[in-house]
Amino acid sequence: MRKINRRYFAVILLVLSMLLLAAFSLSFLVGRYAIPPKTVWEIILSRFFPIEPTWEETLETVILQVRLPRILLGILVGGALSLSGASYQTLFKNPMVSPDILGVSAGAGFGAALAMINDASWWEIQLCAFAFGMAAVILTYFIGYTIGRQAITVLILGGLVVSSLFQALLSIVKTMADTDNALPSITFWLMGSLGRGSGREVLFLLPAVIVSSILLFLFRHQINALSTGEDEAAALGVNVPLTKLVVVVASTLMTVSAVSISGIIGWVGLVVPHIARMISGSSFSRLAPVSFLIGGCFLLAIDDIVRGIEGVELPLGVLTALIGTPIFILLLYRVRKGWS
Repeated sequence: MRKINRRYFAVILLVLSMLLLAAFSLSFLVGRYAIPPKTVWEIILSRFFPIEPTWEETLETVILQVRLPRILLGILVGGALSLSGASYQTLFKNPMVSPDILGVSAGAGFGAALAMINDASWWEIQLCAFAFGMAAVILTYFIGYTIGRQAITVLILGGLVVSSLFQALLSIVKTMADTDNALPSITFWLMGSLGRGSGREVLFLLPAVIVSSILLFLFRHQINALSTGEDEAAALGVNVPLTKLVVVVASTLMTVSAVSISGIIGWVGLVVPHIARMISGSSFSRLAPVSFLIGGCFLLAIDDIVRGIEGVELPLGVLTALIGTPIFILLLYRVRKGWS
């Protein structure tokens, strides 16, 4: 395990925080309407200080009701998926694990598709995606508990079985979907987007991310001990079943909340934790915040590219796959020397 001192880690957090702040500021300048940076900050600060408006009302709407929620969602979704990926990879001691290992994405995809073919509203689609994503993980955990008494291998196999089940159900729903409206909507949702995000989605996702992050932070030492093996952790006095349950619940809550809003965005939760591990080492106490910051920067940058392309809005999942694939190949080249 790579060890770094506290001063070096503090510098890492400071640099990443500044990068995220820079990405946050620059993201307001991307889009169809060209808005000067000074005007952007005047509009934002006018919400907190008595600044006389010198801008058109349309610009205020674009900044506060369109771009700001989307930027915040980019940070929260990217950070949540990355932190979940880091948690699962540490829990399962497997570098190939991603946040949807327990069937979250497949369940959420089926729930969203089921709502779409029934002409549901946007919030009903999100609610169905959230409900079926949670149901998929509960079913996986039930399989792992009843068959393998929460053994890690059985839990992973249970996730594969549940994912296959919901993928099959999703295929049935897509077959039944209207090819003019519902099927294109389902296909686009499954590839991920932040385009329909608003302040309501931010208020929905933010508490889930905060509560889950606090849970993982409180159990950081137990998770570190668990990464060495269940028997070793138990010998150190760690309540192994409780720690595993906390990791699964916290990571699932973040993942299913993010997926129900943004759709399925692959590679973020798989690739970013590896990049974070190269910078911070494998200690979960340091891996977690670094993963969140890098994940937020990564997805925000990808979404800026999507918004910057004129004429068409590509799904986020397409770009994360195009960019994540070569990065992951480079990481595999390094990992063959040892995952640390």
